[in-house]
Amino acid sequence: MNDFERRIRQLFDPIRTRITEWWSKSGARTAWQRRPASTADLRREATAGAQRAATAMKDLRDSDAGKRAATALKDLRDSDAGKRAASALTDLRQREPVRKAEESAKRAVHDLRSGHSSGTKAS
Repeated sequence: MNDFERRIRQLFDPIRTRITEWWSKSGARTAWQRRPASTADLRREATAGAQRAATAMKDLRDSDAGKRAATALKDLRDSDAGKRAASALTDLRQREPVRKAEESAKRAVHDLRSGHSSGTKAS
């Protein structure tokens, strides 16, 4: 591991720790484990969780560690290694199984948002 990678990891460790602590203490984890009985409950809990996550993300972006991490990420993206990684990721996303999985996930999210099954209750 070179010095640049070590510095990047040092910048991201506090962020990863905060996210892990948030997840272990949050209602989102409890909601995920409980699984609501209806689509309306799922939407309500998802909205509340999204608002909490947005607030936590804003706090993180405004923190010194978040600003340092954003700068480090920009430096990494601008580096040769970052550009090679982005290219490899683009190549991976073009593969058929990955595209099918993305499409399937998009359909599932669309169904949840549109209330496709809102008239039924999970038993």
